Amino acid sequence: ARDRSMDFENQMFVELLSEDGLIILARGLGLDRLFLKFLKLYSDPHNLVLVLNTSSVQESHYKQELTTDNVDHLPRSITNEYSAKEREVLYLRGGVLFITSRILVVDLLRRQCPVDRVAGILVCNAHRVTDSSMEAFILRLYRQDNKSGFIKAFSDAPEPFTNGFCQLERVMRNLFLRHVYLWPRFHATVGASLSRHKPDVVELRQQMTPAMTAIQLSILDIMKACVAELKRTNPALDTDEVTVENCMSKSFDQVIKMQLDPVWNQLGPKTKQLVFDLRMLRTLLYFLTQYDCVTFYNYLESVRSGRSDSRAFSSHSAWVFMEASNTLFVKARERVYGALDSKSKAEKAASKAEDTAEEGLRLEESPKWHLLSMVLGEVHREGRSNTAMEGQGKILVVANDERTCYQLREYLCGGGHQLLQRQFQRLLACKQQVGATGAAQSSSATSETQTRYQLKKGPTASKRSASGSRGSSSSRPAKRKKLEAQKATESDKEEKGESSQEEFEGSELDKLEENELFMAEMQFDSGGGLHAVQPRPAGEGEGQQFGVIAEPLVILHALNSSDDPYHLTKVLSELRPRYIIMYDAEMKFVRQIEVFKASNPGMPLRVYFLLYDSSIEEQKYLTSLRKEKEAFQQLIKERAHMVVPVDREGKVADSTLLQRDPSSAAAPELPRSRRAGGSVDKGPQTVIVDIREFRSTLPSLLHKRGIDIIPLTLEVGDYILTSDICVERKSVSDLIGSLNSGRLYNQATAMTRHYRKPVLLIEFSENRPFSLQSASAMHSEVSYQDISSKLVLLTLHFPNLRILWCPSPYATAELFEELKAGYSQPDPEVAVTVGQDTLEKTDSTTYSALAQDFLLKLPGINSKNLRFLMNKVKDMQELVSMSKQRLEEILGNDANAKLLWNFLHSELETQTASAKIRSIIRSK
Repeated sequence: ARDRSMDFENQMFVELLSEDGLIILARGLGLDRLFLKFLKLYSDPHNLVLVLNTSSVQESHYKQELTTDNVDHLPRSITNEYSAKEREVLYLRGGVLFITSRILVVDLLRRQCPVDRVAGILVCNAHRVTDSSMEAFILRLYRQDNKSGFIKAFSDAPEPFTNGFCQLERVMRNLFLRHVYLWPRFHATVGASLSRHKPDVVELRQQMTPAMTAIQLSILDIMKACVAELKRTNPALDTDEVTVENCMSKSFDQVIKMQLDPVWNQLGPKTKQLVFDLRMLRTLLYFLTQYDCVTFYNYLESVRSGRSDSRAFSSHSAWVFMEASNTLFVKARERVYGALDSKSKAEKAASKAEDTAEEGLRLEESPKWHLLSMVLGEVHREGRSNTAMEGQGKILVVANDERTCYQLREYLCGGGHQLLQRQFQRLLACKQQVGATGAAQSSSATSETQTRYQLKKGPTASKRSASGSRGSSSSRPAKRKKLEAQKATESDKEEKGESSQEEFEGSELDKLEENELFMAEMQFDSGGGLHAVQPRPAGEGEGQQFGVIAEPLVILHALNSSDDPYHLTKVLSELRPRYIIMYDAEMKFVRQIEVFKASNPGMPLRVYFLLYDSSIEEQKYLTSLRKEKEAFQQLIKERAHMVVPVDREGKVADSTLLQRDPSSAAAPELPRSRRAGGSVDKGPQTVIVDIREFRSTLPSLLHKRGIDIIPLTLEVGDYILTSDICVERKSVSDLIGSLNSGRLYNQATAMTRHYRKPVLLIEFSENRPFSLQSASAMHSEVSYQDISSKLVLLTLHFPNLRILWCPSPYATAELFEELKAGYSQPDPEVAVTVGQDTLEKTDSTTYSALAQDFLLKLPGINSKNLRFLMNKVKDMQELVSMSKQRLEEILGNDANAKLLWNFLHSELETQTASAKIRSIIRSK
């Protein structure tokens, strides 16, 4: 049965349906459910509705949900696989179309999309729409020719709307919307709907061990000292954003990057090291509460030995000499080896092998493990005592990542000591790789420690340790075989696949099983203990694995195991668990549980909330709640004081938002000497743009300045400003790559051959300093290996080539407008044939632009024989299998055919940049 709709969902749907606007919903409250309602409404061939700014994962999710609801006319996804003629047919068929922004903007400019037939546009992820984004460009083109269609925008991220000055108003102006609908969790209607059918919530707080508490306090002290030093050395930083509380979230890296990126090259090594240290300390806090003591100690040792990305000890960070740093390492070691005895300093400085062998191992278990086993025992006892309930139902245990799920599975199946013992053996094996001397000592320590463990545990433990070795697949533990058999019986729920685990080294997490769900059936004794159930043969007892024999079924799921934003909702709807144990807290999933229970009021559900008391884990959860609440409160105040013009939606003829200021872009009436005897066209200004350039924001800015855009597939240049001016646009990274590969030389040759005034435009960011090469690499003489020397040689070889440097796309658009003033407009028919050198006029949409670029880079293929090759050859497989004689027939030149055939059938020889330039100069 489908989940029923709630009151606040119906109210949101009615509001947005009656008046176009931007809806901002709190995370986890079911924005996808609201969006599906609009997709169902508009899934009709009589309506043409375009959906923008969606990912392929979102499109697959919506299509799957609509298929489940038996919607007849499902949406289609338009990608570059469709030709221009096929897209025209899809537009005329109507319905809902998921389309990429780059394809749609080209079709709108070419008039291939019937704008007057478009009923409306749905914009997802509205918080990503900016002034120069393709979505804003599309909506501006849409509103110019369609005044009656609707525009509806959706977002579930309130925080981006509060970044900057009047960010909400700017986004609404780009979306051509007057109304904004805010639906936070504290909304009265939302609270009433969710509180009507609340799940039974049990919050369990677990105290951390004294060693964990001491480690947490030590890390916080170190972070506090690093933040204070960062503020002291960089007074320009925003002190409100750079706090210890914000350092605990991953968004802190973005905040620091935004503030320090413009001056990153001017910062000293101390500031850069502090930024890296704060990131590493945040990882330590995460490992402390998330993983076992051995994993935490292993990562801490990797930091000290330099095996991780951190350079704290090699760079001698200031916090290394703090007292808190000593406490951190001592307590982390005590959790594994136990407390140090009262030995003398000389004895403590003995070799690592003797020290490791003599100390008593502690292997402190995570307190949450015991709490989890107690909860599972309580659930089982409750299920057995309640005879009226048909079966105990499924238990969903939710953890943060896959490694945590793996450790929980190993703990529930084999116990905590066996898990820690195996992790410790891995730690010792990792230490053997430090060095030759250290390897010998660690090997000795490993054998002695293993012998002592066998003596303490007895012969049974020794046998278990030997059988649990990871050396061969044949000696896999019985519990691992049991889990694989269980996954085989669950083949209708998830795909089959063997688990693969890599050894944890440094800061990298183990890559565990690819499946998102870890199945483990548990059987409880009368005392609440855990025992692994013996596996059933695959295919035996079909339909019984959920109900009778081995209940309850425990399912482990990782919150961050998939890129699908809806995977948590799918897990709840498919499994429909009776109990949910939140091993790790996440705000979004808590909301999804509330929505799931409110939409299924008849289904019993109990949620266990496990938290470390007074921990960073709890603080991060509360901080996420506070930040979202503050963001909504700020948006509510901004909406109350917002002044919205009447013509904001652009539905009136003289809307200010649709004015492109053609007077400033038109040619001036005063005569100019730059006309060179040519006639001045006082009509609309036009620029021919290569369709591959629509990945950038420059075409949108040109159109906003009153210049018409004509998208074509150009063989020479990226922008054709006039009949004489051709522009090749390069970023700094693209410029360096083109100079090294020699591609820029070929492009400059083509531009100089066909245009009188070729231009090389180099764009850089005014807020990000750059250099073509380091100061130490500068020489007084010309060198073939220097980028600056290559650029000088390029200007010497092409004296007509003009090089322009622009700090931003806005400056480039203004510069293009100035360059066009006083000159005639370019001819599209002439521009599209430049460089082809063929008598037949070829449609620019016949072949893929990416395929043309790839083939032109092959030896022997040029603009003259490219069309003949693409007409005769189907794909690369056919091209590789051709003989040299057949290539000569197609290319019409023996030399080109020989070059291409040798390239495809022989090993490539590397050629340095200096040799390339030397050969070019000698040939000239």
